[in-house]
Amino acid sequence: MNRSIPARERAGYRQALTQLIARLSGTATALEEEAALRGAAPGGTDAPAHEADRAVRESEEELARTLLGNEAHLLAEASAALERLSAGTFGVCEACGKAIAKARLHALPYARTCTKCASATN
Repeated sequence: MNRSIPARERAGYRQALTQLIARLSGTATALEEEAALRGAAPGGTDAPAHEADRAVRESEEELARTLLGNEAHLLAEASAALERLSAGTFGVCEACGKAIAKARLHALPYARTCTKCASATN
């Protein structure tokens, strides 16, 4: 277990990550349901009544897919952070091996890298 982060703080990060995963899972499910509902046009036809309606529907569907992709990515990152927490590597930068600042972990508990390494890759 990673001894650089006290047990009490690890428990706090575990709770924050678990809550984030629960929230993201609910959001992803809601987005999937919304996308399914938008895919089913009223009256049994898939053709909107007007060209503008079709454009709006396509735009909304693309936005829903983008949001769902973002939520899925964050969900995967939060789950991976929980695994790092269990493995004792949580809070250690995957690029340089140094400790990730507490402020960064509080803001992004799923952070894989320190701010220096994160800004170097962007």
